[in-house]
Amino acid sequence: MDALEAIRRRRSVRRYTDAPVADADLDRLLRLALMAPTGGMSQSWSMIVVREPEKRAELAELVIRGGADYFGFVRPQAEGTSDEEQHQWATGYAEKVLESYRRVPVWVVMLLVPRPGTYPEDRGDEARTADMISVGMMAENLFVAARAMGLGTVPTVFHWFYEKQFRAMLNVPDEVEIPVITPLGYPEEWPEGLPPALASIRRPWRTLVHDEAWGSPRA
Repeated sequence: MDALEAIRRRRSVRRYTDAPVADADLDRLLRLALMAPTGGMSQSWSMIVVREPEKRAELAELVIRGGADYFGFVRPQAEGTSDEEQHQWATGYAEKVLESYRRVPVWVVMLLVPRPGTYPEDRGDEARTADMISVGMMAENLFVAARAMGLGTVPTVFHWFYEKQFRAMLNVPDEVEIPVITPLGYPEEWPEGLPPALASIRRPWRTLVHDEAWGSPRA
């Protein structure tokens, strides 16, 4: 599959098998991810690859708990529904859609690692922005390359809800940020299109492209 087709066919995969990912395939994928652009060649990034079964299981449980917290606040609470009922619904929904995370063979944790000296000391905010952009490009390289290799991914931030525990689990120091993580494995099946709720709010691409200056969208 070429790069253009991999971009078109990339999907957020949330249902995985337990089929292992070969060491050679994983190494190839990680090297492709790290070929992303990085400002000033700072390489203000790293990745933690989690494959040990007990640690994978612990990580998955934390992510599923974080998913329940996310679903609980992102869906408006129905009138007359108690907080406990909302929590029960969110927990059940997270279990339903994320259950296969427990058998994903690999987790990839993408990190922002500040590299002193890349920017002047008084431009710290700009340095962080540039570094975060680099991490995002690394992540996209990984997602697209994985699709080309027949592997599923999904950008995941549910660990944010339990960041202290997550850091302790992987021994991540305070100065290192954890913007995004992903399961990595073989999908039970490839999702086709968007769920109706998301498809209904997706903006047509022509409304998002302005020619020459802001205020002249193509649609």
